[in-house]
Amino acid sequence: MRYFSLSVALVALLVHWEPAAAWSGDSISARLCHASCSAPGQTPDKDHLQRILVRNGASNLLAEARQSAEADDFQNAVILYRRYLDLNPNDDKAVEELLGVATQHSLPRESKSLRLAQEALPRQFRTHETRRFIVLSDADPQWTRQQAERLERAHHQFHRFARRHGLEPLPLEHKLVCILFEHYDDYREFAMNHDEVADPWIAGYYAPADDRIVFYNIESNPDLLRARTKLSQLERDMNIIIGEADQAEQSGDTARAETLRHNASQYHDHMQSERERIESFAKQVMTATTVHEAVHQIAFHTRVQSPFVHYPLWISEGMATAFETDTPGQAFGPDHDYAPRRDTFEDLLGKQQLLPVAELVQLTDLNGAPSWYVRAVYHQSYALFTWMNRFRAEDLRTYLQRMREQPPGRQSRERHLKIFTECFGDPDRLERAWLRHEKRSLN
Repeated sequence: MRYFSLSVALVALLVHWEPAAAWSGDSISARLCHASCSAPGQTPDKDHLQRILVRNGASNLLAEARQSAEADDFQNAVILYRRYLDLNPNDDKAVEELLGVATQHSLPRESKSLRLAQEALPRQFRTHETRRFIVLSDADPQWTRQQAERLERAHHQFHRFARRHGLEPLPLEHKLVCILFEHYDDYREFAMNHDEVADPWIAGYYAPADDRIVFYNIESNPDLLRARTKLSQLERDMNIIIGEADQAEQSGDTARAETLRHNASQYHDHMQSERERIESFAKQVMTATTVHEAVHQIAFHTRVQSPFVHYPLWISEGMATAFETDTPGQAFGPDHDYAPRRDTFEDLLGKQQLLPVAELVQLTDLNGAPSWYVRAVYHQSYALFTWMNRFRAEDLRTYLQRMREQPPGRQSRERHLKIFTECFGDPDRLERAWLRHEKRSLN
């Protein structure tokens, strides 16, 4: 039996679904991932807020916002309120006023993000709009609509989480931009030339500089196509065996015919199992990627995270991975475990391959890190975030508020550790409590 041939073809297909999803185990292995390579939360102009403050003053921004609202210029009022709240994120009254104003007008479609995307894309890209997203796509219309629905579901479930934790997500300023490619090669060329995303296994990413999320139809992934080709080859081998069994039976060699038919049956069962794994994996990658990157984009647009602050990976990626799902029609988010993440985390826990929490919470990038380290960071961040969502919700809310108040730009590792400790307590003590819970659940 030559099952190893299929396994070799699939080795390129799952081992490395990092940064956003790296699964391991007996099932298919893939080099596909979501990317936060361009570091959400790192504004290209970290002096932006200071210039606003010097030019207008916070009080002037608030006054202008109220004047625009009174004049029924709701679109401008939303913009001004959001600029004011970038300077004063804890002004609850201004948040309340903004929420009231935002209900008075439809979400604008025009934005700098849309203009930049349209300028970068060929003219044949069609526009599909939903209530909160503009999707530019050259892909199948039905698949495009399905992705747009998943983006809306991500927005709905994120707001459910944010409101429950008292995080006061702000209304969007304009519709968010998503680009969908039908073909992998076109996606790769765009990612490299426009967003400097070069890793070939990245299945989708959020580019904060130009404020867009970008994906391709996973059906065009070369490794997936090679895996399906290998399945077809196995099917041809099986048919040859069946033909040999027929010939043996016709010549009276019933023993050999029986053996060959048994081998053909094993081929069939193996192919069916692998085919189901491939199809299930492709569906999981596409759905989880879409939701993951949408959560990055939504978190910064709603100011649950500040786009002017560079966040540690554990909170940005922990939040995004906690929303991953392969059943977007059902409720999902940090209060619903996602089996591929959970299973891999438990594997890391059992093998004692986790990082110290005190190290994890200081990390802001993984440049040059080996794949095992990236895998640990993302799955451990997932598990830590979901545990905090359930058992340290108030501290988590405080932490997100504190991070939103930090000066624009990067903070030192020591500063990140200090903020974490002030919000959650001693990292080593928290780690012991968290892992005790995880080990009890595992047992």
